[in-house]
This record gives sequence, C-alpha cells and structure tokens, in this order.
Amino acid sequence: MKNYSDDVIRAKALIKNADALVIGVGSGLTAAGGLNYADPALAEKWYPEYAAQGQHSIMEIMGSFWPNTLQEKNATVFWGFWARHIWHIRYEANVLLPYVDLFTLAHSKDYFIVTTNVDGQLEKAGFPKDKIFAPQGDYALFQCSVPCSDAVYPNREMVQGMVAHMPTPFEIRPEAPHCPKCGALMAPNLRCDHTFVEAPHMKNMGDYETFIKNRRNKRLVFLELGVGFNTPGIIRFPFEQMAGMLPKATLVRINRDDVRTMYDLGGQGIFLQSGLANVLQKLK
Repeated sequence: MKNYSDDVIRAKALIKNADALVIGVGSGLTAAGGLNYADPALAEKWYPEYAAQGQHSIMEIMGSFWPNTLQEKNATVFWGFWARHIWHIRYEANVLLPYVDLFTLAHSKDYFIVTTNVDGQLEKAGFPKDKIFAPQGDYALFQCSVPCSDAVYPNREMVQGMVAHMPTPFEIRPEAPHCPKCGALMAPNLRCDHTFVEAPHMKNMGDYETFIKNRRNKRLVFLELGVGFNTPGIIRFPFEQMAGMLPKATLVRINRDDVRTMYDLGGQGIFLQSGLANVLQKLK
C-alpha cells in the first residue's frame, strides 16, 4: 500500500510540475464512469430483449452487428441495435465523472489528447475538438458505406428518428439512412475495415505530432488512462517508446487490468494498477 500511495503522490507532483501533458484515453476511462461494454447489468438495462436471447454484454451484441456486416437485406435489424446503441452512448449519456476529473486536472495545462474512444465524452467534459486526435471515428457521424466520398454526416436527428419509431425492440422501420450523394446505405463512421472514412479525423494528427515534437526537450508527462491491447499501436506502445526516448519525459500509466510495458523505462515510468475513477480523484 505504501508503494501505491508513493506512486500516486509522485504522479501527482509530476503532473503538477509538467511543462506539458500528452493524454491518452482508452475505453477503460468510459468503463470507469459506469458505461462498461462488458457489464451484464448495463446490457440488461439497455437491451433486455437481447439479454433474454443469451447475449449478456454490449460486446456480445455488437459482435452480431459489426458495421462491415451491413447490407440492404439486414439494414432494419442492423439499425435496430446500432441506432439504440448510438443514442444511449453518444446522446443520452451525460458526461461521466472521470472525464470531469480529467478536465479539472488538465484544462489549465499545456496539453494534447489522443483517444481511441468514439463516444464524445471528452467534448462533453469541455475539451475542445482541436485539442483531440481521435483516429477511430465518432458515434455522432455517419458515412457512406461504399464510401463514395470522404464526407461525414452529423447523425443526431437520423438516430433519434430511427429510435423513436421502432416497430419492435429489434428493428427500425424500413427507412434506413442512405447516402445523399450516391444512394448507398449509410454506416456508422467507425474504423473497422478499408471502407472507414478517416480523413476528417486525421486533420488533427499533424497538430498532435507537432505538439510532441515542439516539447520533446521539456518536462513532458504521457498520461495514459484505461488503454488496453485492442489497438495498442495508437497509444500504448507509442507512449512507452516516446517516454523512453525523450530525456525529460515520464509515462504515467493507470489501468485496472494490466500495466505491463514492453520497455524498461526505469525511473521514467509510473504504473498504477487501480480503478481509474479512484486514482483521478486523488490526482485531481
């Protein structure tokens, strides 16, 4: 317990005295706020009909309706899940406490954020979009499923309309959204295969890289929050590499399940295997 407390105290001091923060946000931060895709209770609350069929987590349900399975013949059932899911996660959900605590901790600092999340919680907490690099997509956007262009479309009204008029808990009316340019089906704007429209999300990549480059000789803290191994090449592995390479950098990794590192960072790493909500309260 003493080592854990000492590490929290050290992490808090490093963040306070940092010249800049690079913040990496994974799905663990949203789960720490109560929206956990592996939680059977959440699936039972939002999707009791699917739970009754033996699908006991949102991850299980999503496995049946991944975006690259969308076709005209299954569109009403596909959107029967996805319209509800997007509505619950992106629009109905309020800002979660861990994100509020992160904003309190970071907003007055010099910072940039990279996230694999697509749920909009960072923006709800108050972080501006121009300080966020989010290469995996956005639940608030649709794209052409082909795609015929790099256009993306705000989807709140479309999602709300689908959810409001569902004839059964499993499907929408036969009015699935179609691309206004070519007439193909619209799809969630999520990275799942080569059809993902990434251009709108990659605009901030240059600013993210420049932010780090311009601060490489300063006291830089890489603050990694709830990042697992689904896509470690976006945040987890690069944070380890940069923390090891930059002379005044430190990696602070907070993860409930796994804080292992591929690199020996020595004194340039603090690894807190603990609940994110609890640690952020302490750091704040």
